[in-house]
Amino acid sequence: MEIEKLAHALSASVGLEMARMPKYLRLSHGIMEAIEVGELCSGERLPGESELAEMLPFSLGTVQRALSHLAERGAVVRRHGLGTFVTDNLTQLNELLHFRFLSSDGRGLLPVYTRVTDVAKTATGGPWTGFLDEEAFYIRIDRDIDVNHEFRAVSRVYLPGPRFTKLLKDPAARAHNVNIRALLRERFHAPTLRVVEQVGAETMPVDVSNYLDLDQGINGLVLHIQGFGFRDTPLSYQIVYVPPNARKLEVKPKLP
Repeated sequence: MEIEKLAHALSASVGLEMARMPKYLRLSHGIMEAIEVGELCSGERLPGESELAEMLPFSLGTVQRALSHLAERGAVVRRHGLGTFVTDNLTQLNELLHFRFLSSDGRGLLPVYTRVTDVAKTATGGPWTGFLDEEAFYIRIDRDIDVNHEFRAVSRVYLPGPRFTKLLKDPAARAHNVNIRALLRERFHAPTLRVVEQVGAETMPVDVSNYLDLDQGINGLVLHIQGFGFRDTPLSYQIVYVPPNARKLEVKPKLP
């Protein structure tokens, strides 16, 4: 990216509130803004530290601190001797494989087939409301998960409605086996940089039990996956409902 464009993007993002921030946060915010709107592309090399300090109203120490701040949050990668690069799509957090069920020998993985069943507006009231902040509405993407044709599970991804309204009419959101996180990254410049997972035994909701043809009141494995984007802001809330089964679920190591 030309340094003049970066300087323009930075100045455009600095308001009265940001003017009271520490300088390194103002600079890191400006770079993040440029990434979010696509002015800085995946894998693109940023100007050198000295060049940034010379062309922008920040000292070399401030530039170095801002880049370290971005690197800690996964927005950029600093490569010794080569420079600083916008995080490449291949190194960003991929959609986690929550359905890594082991085969009988304990080594292989059972095949998993996914099918989008609905993309629609949904109201407030669930745990996603507190995590994603109060919105006028949310978008919920439902998927049917078929594990080795032995049993099925349900995945529901909740997103802030106003930000992702276009998904309601986007055919890609309804594609089977769609990678939701990749879709958000590529179409909305909204990569998932961190997740927090909570797993527990919970009573299956009535509609989920009906959909999976389960007895009412039965307990199952329920995963709550909170996704965070740039500036560690809440981005998505996923709930996965897995009915009782005899297979072992392998927990996949998280990517950096």
